[in-house]
Amino acid sequence: MAYDELVAWADQETRPEWQKDALRRLATTGELTDDDISELRRVVEKASLLIDDEIAAVKPLVAEHLSDPSADAPRTILGAIGPVRRVDRLASDQPPIKFAKKGITLIYGANASGKSGYCRITKQLCRSLSPQILKGNVYEAAPADPPEVGLLYGIEGDEPERQEITWRQGDPRPPELARITVFDTATARVYVDKDRNVEFLPYELDLLNKLALAARALDGNFEAQENAIDAAIRTPLPGGYTDGTAISQTLTKLIPATALADLPDEVALRTLAEWNDEKEATLKSVTDEIRDDPKVRLQTRKSAKQELENIKAEVVGYLALIGNEGITRIKDAHTEMTTKAAAAKAAAEGLGEGMPISDIGSESWRQMLLYAREFAGDAFPERDDPKLVTGKTCVLCQQPLEDDAATRMAEFDNYISGRTARDSQEAREKYEALMASTIALRLRTPDQIKALLGVYAGMSDTHQAIADEIEQTYSVLASRLDTVKAMIEAEAFEEADCMVAIPGDLIDRIDASLAEIQEQIETLGDADVEAKRYKELASKKTELEDAKKLSQEIEIVVARLKQLVKRLKIKEARKQCASGPIARQLTARRRAVLTETLKTQLKDELRVLKLSHIPIDLSDRSSGPDSVIEVGLTAHQRVEKNSDVLSEGEQRALALSCFLAELIEVGAEHGIILDDPVSSLDHSRMEAVAKRLVAEAKTGRQIVVFTHNIMFYFMMESEARRAETPCHTEWMSSQGGAKFGIIDDAARPNHTKKAKKRINELNEAKNKLLKDDYDPAAQEFRDPLTAIYTLMRETWERIVEEILFNDTVQRFRPEVMTLRLEEACYDPTDDYPAIFEGMKRCSHYSGHDRAADLPQELPAKEDIEADLQALLDFHTKVSDRKKALRKGRKYEEGPEPEFL
Repeated sequence: MAYDELVAWADQETRPEWQKDALRRLATTGELTDDDISELRRVVEKASLLIDDEIAAVKPLVAEHLSDPSADAPRTILGAIGPVRRVDRLASDQPPIKFAKKGITLIYGANASGKSGYCRITKQLCRSLSPQILKGNVYEAAPADPPEVGLLYGIEGDEPERQEITWRQGDPRPPELARITVFDTATARVYVDKDRNVEFLPYELDLLNKLALAARALDGNFEAQENAIDAAIRTPLPGGYTDGTAISQTLTKLIPATALADLPDEVALRTLAEWNDEKEATLKSVTDEIRDDPKVRLQTRKSAKQELENIKAEVVGYLALIGNEGITRIKDAHTEMTTKAAAAKAAAEGLGEGMPISDIGSESWRQMLLYAREFAGDAFPERDDPKLVTGKTCVLCQQPLEDDAATRMAEFDNYISGRTARDSQEAREKYEALMASTIALRLRTPDQIKALLGVYAGMSDTHQAIADEIEQTYSVLASRLDTVKAMIEAEAFEEADCMVAIPGDLIDRIDASLAEIQEQIETLGDADVEAKRYKELASKKTELEDAKKLSQEIEIVVARLKQLVKRLKIKEARKQCASGPIARQLTARRRAVLTETLKTQLKDELRVLKLSHIPIDLSDRSSGPDSVIEVGLTAHQRVEKNSDVLSEGEQRALALSCFLAELIEVGAEHGIILDDPVSSLDHSRMEAVAKRLVAEAKTGRQIVVFTHNIMFYFMMESEARRAETPCHTEWMSSQGGAKFGIIDDAARPNHTKKAKKRINELNEAKNKLLKDDYDPAAQEFRDPLTAIYTLMRETWERIVEEILFNDTVQRFRPEVMTLRLEEACYDPTDDYPAIFEGMKRCSHYSGHDRAADLPQELPAKEDIEADLQALLDFHTKVSDRKKALRKGRKYEEGPEPEFL
């Protein structure tokens, strides 16, 4: 049995169920639809516990699902397709298309004749790596019933088994038809890809490749879900839980690194978060009991005392600066500075009488002289005081001191060192120190006061009242500080007596509270603390507090738990979608399938189709889950795309070469169907393809060719005749743009019709013309008459080709069949005059431009009858003459085809 290896691999216990089902779907339809991927995703989700819904039973791959094109399988013969119903716009009242059992079947049809519709039927029913779901007429409302196709096929054997069925879209395709392979642009398994590779895949590898692509698609979906969860869980859970509590320990597990088995379940979380009146009462009772713990109370009071002492120290410092006494000191210091500065200035002004510059005694002058005295001490350390005078050199102008200058400097020094100046300086320094301290003062805000006195204020209502008073005092101090700074800046202290008063007994009340707390501390310090019991109470309290907090945040925590659980299940799903095992199987089978025989076969096909000039090599490669057999150009320069180098015709020929090379995998006698295999090929390669396909037919293979190329059609006929291979033809056309797929020999192109057929059509056209009250003087009959005479002229020409020269030379055929001259029956004496006169009459009315002075009348009825009768008589005479020469069936005509 073919593909035993694939079936065995798919049946392994470790193979995920979705892969078994996917392989079965791929083997059955060739592609996975969006619905298939959706259903397979549900299989993965079920297996990884992402969903608990009921899903359709998985149907694993078995041998019967696989196309079996091996050489030892019985040959399937396609007998006929049709009638068809509700397929594209194909006419439903047509006879079936018949196919020869062996040899060639040619179906000719022009573009838009309906060939593609029949090709889609074969791609759906036969072996195709890109089958297409059949549709009805998309230009009309969708029919209630599915597309329907009549089929006739047989299984070759000692007693051929004939099967005649009606297949409907959605029914299983007959497995026997999978032995027939379809080639067209989409299904040849040859592509010019964006990475410059031309690729094709044998059947088994294609199934595995598509399975790997499906794995990647599924994994991509799960990866997107995982990424979304990862983004969500980056937001931390609410904090504030006490280390070591049961809840805290549980919440620490809610991280991505925790295994699924170690995560808490939702019920357990919600149990931890349960909160009710009873637990609220328990928490209050435990809190009250802990509050009575001597050890706790001792620590509380020590903390409260420290808080209050810190505040007292601050308040005392603030009062010293901006309390009533502090402000009085600043005001008095400013007054003293002003008074003493005036006295010093008056003394200096008296000193300046008789001096060259009399306006002395200012503060700047005094400062200058002080700096000069200091500099003189540094410059003349060895001199006696006053050094400003005894130095003999002026420290200001650097000139020798004259007697009168020395006398002035001595008087100045006496002034500076005198009591008046010294008192003024000391008064100024005292005021500036008080002013700097006040301006630099920064007070705490009300929120800072509350935070600093938190433990103290919480001890009792009395303490809270004192804390409130302290906070209010700070507000008063802040207001006073602003006023004092304004007075200092203005050097006006008239508003000092109008500022908000500060409670006078605050410090006394603080001292009393501190004494009270100290007494409590001394009492509690000697108490016997039941350490173990209160430790248990503290632990119980934190557990209850965490439970209460969790009860308020449980939905956030449960949502995180669900995200983590889903994330772990998605990771399990992604393991099932891993493409690694598929890629390894692909690699192993690729090595087995890519044999030297296949390489040699491809090279032979390239030579036959005249591509030997292109350096091409067959190799295999992997790209992620993809695994392909690659046909690449061996080029020294980098080629971005093969299509940049190969012509359209070369690409098509290369595709067909790959397809024909693959036939060694299909088997030597199984049929093939080709749709326009010579698209874009030149005359030479068309002829090569015709010879190659006839050679395949000669081996016994059933060959079906759909084409719209009349030259290729005749090439196939000629090659089949030469090879003595049966060749059956069918003709397809459309009518009025509404009916397609008309199966009728009469629909064949006019230039392919025999003379007798044309004469019959001429009679029909003539009878219709005369029946329509033909009038030679009426110009509306000119067009139909011209058509009749044009066909009549072509028929004279056809008689010459077909009968007189026995098709020795034919249009659309490259060869001259010289053996046919044996039955050529041309007689120049009798035939030439008849042909000359007949052609002359036809040319007169068959569309030639007439001279202006010629009459416009059309031929009379009797003239038409006579012209047509002359043609008929001549055809009868020369046909009889040819029959007399015939000696039996000729080699050139080939054997008759056989049908089911």
